[in-house]
Amino acid sequence: MTPELLDGGVWRIPLTMSFGPPYINVYLSPCPEGWMLIDAGMPTAQAFDELASALAEIGVEPSGLRHIVATHLHPDHCGLAPRLRDLSGAKIWMHRADADLLLKLKSTRESQEILAKAMEEAQTPQALRGPVLATYEKLLAAFPALSPDAYLEDGLELESWLGPLRVLHTPGHAPGHCCLWAAQFGYLFSGDHVIEEISPHIGWLPGEDALGSYLDSLDRLDALEVEKILPSHGVPFESLREWTARAREHHAGRAAEILRLQQDGADCVDDIIRRLWPRELRPLDYKLALTEVLAHLEHIRRRVRT
Repeated sequence: MTPELLDGGVWRIPLTMSFGPPYINVYLSPCPEGWMLIDAGMPTAQAFDELASALAEIGVEPSGLRHIVATHLHPDHCGLAPRLRDLSGAKIWMHRADADLLLKLKSTRESQEILAKAMEEAQTPQALRGPVLATYEKLLAAFPALSPDAYLEDGLELESWLGPLRVLHTPGHAPGHCCLWAAQFGYLFSGDHVIEEISPHIGWLPGEDALGSYLDSLDRLDALEVEKILPSHGVPFESLREWTARAREHHAGRAAEILRLQQDGADCVDDIIRRLWPRELRPLDYKLALTEVLAHLEHIRRRVRT
C-alpha cells in the first residue's frame, strides 16, 4: 500500500494491522513547525517499517514530526507513538479521559475483573470465559505504556496547513475519542467514530451510557459543514449526514431487536448474543458482541424506556 496525496497537502498512509480491519489510515499533514501525524499505527515492526517507507517516499524525515495526535487510546491509533516520539521529539496529544483509562489498563487488573464479572452475569459458558479473557490479555499487551505530552480538549484548535484543526470530543467508541475538523477544506478526520462500511464498536463501561454518548456525538457532527470524511479504516468518503442517519437507524434497530428477544424469552445476555449471532464466535468476537449488547441494554434502560 502506497501513500495517497489529498487536497491540502495531506497524505493518507495505510498501515497493516495485526487484528480487526486489514489496515489503519494514519494521516500526515504539514504544520507550521514541521509535520503532524494523526494516529500512529500498531506497535509492530511491520507497521513501523511501512510508515518509515512511506515517510521516505514522501520526503519526510522522522525527525520532522512535531505532533502526534491520537484520536483515541486503541493500539492501532497510538501504538507507535512512543517510538516515534523517541525518534523525533514530537509531542503526543490525547484526550485526558483516554489517557487516564490507558494508565488504568496498563497498571491495574480492573478491566479484566470487569470483563470476568460481565461474563458471569451474562451466563457466558464456563468453557468460553477462559479463552475470552486470554484473548483480552493479548489485546491489552498491545496497548502502549505512554503519557501524553498534551491533552486534547473539545474546541481546541491545532494549527496546520489546512487551517485550524478543531478538536471535537466524540465519546462512544472510546471515552476520550476525538475527531478533528478542518473547516476551510471541509475535512473531518473521523478516527473510528465514522467509518463508511463498518458500524463502529461502542466501548461499553459499567454504569455509563456509551451508546447514548455516541449518538449525541453524531448529532454534533451533523451540525458541521463536512465535505469529506477521512476515516481510520477504509477510504475517504462523502455524505456524512446520510451515514449518521444510517447509524442511528442501525442502533435503533438493534435496540428494538434486543427488546424483542427479551420479550420472546431470552433470559440472559449470552442468550441474546447467540440469537443475534447464531454462529460460533471466536473469543475476540464474543467479547465484542458481549460489550455491544451490554452497551445497548444500558442505553435501553436509560433512554428507550423512559
